[in-house]
Amino acid sequence: MKRLLSLLPCAGLAIPLVAQADPNITEGNWELTAKMEMVGMPFPMPPMTQSRCVTKDDLVPDMSQGGQKCTVLDRQVSGDTVTWRTQCTGPQGKVDGQGQVKYSGRTYDGSMSAKMTEPGGGQTMDVKYSFQGKHTGPCKAEPVKK
Repeated sequence: MKRLLSLLPCAGLAIPLVAQADPNITEGNWELTAKMEMVGMPFPMPPMTQSRCVTKDDLVPDMSQGGQKCTVLDRQVSGDTVTWRTQCTGPQGKVDGQGQVKYSGRTYDGSMSAKMTEPGGGQTMDVKYSFQGKHTGPCKAEPVKK
């Protein structure tokens, strides 16, 4: 269980995405707040907030952390909605997830469902994420190339 809890911040909420259409997004610096619900846990996890530069070439919210390698298995852009499936691996185990986000110019709302598995096929846990983003101004640094 302790190992599964260490996976939560590394659940790979985001992977680079090549835009196939032009969603209604204002490029620039965005603040992302993600909330997690671990199925079967009696208490909520505290929300996580981060800030990053978002462009039309990188539309999936990014909550991944170091030491994790993530691969997009499927990604689609339809109007203002971006959907994806992802698989991440790292020292804490494996994460399989699918999510979606809908952009509305200077804000977005999204969700993701993930299954976390401890290394070696150990214990699994279902996790549901909800997240919101808001544009906060121009990028503070060069966008990260992934």
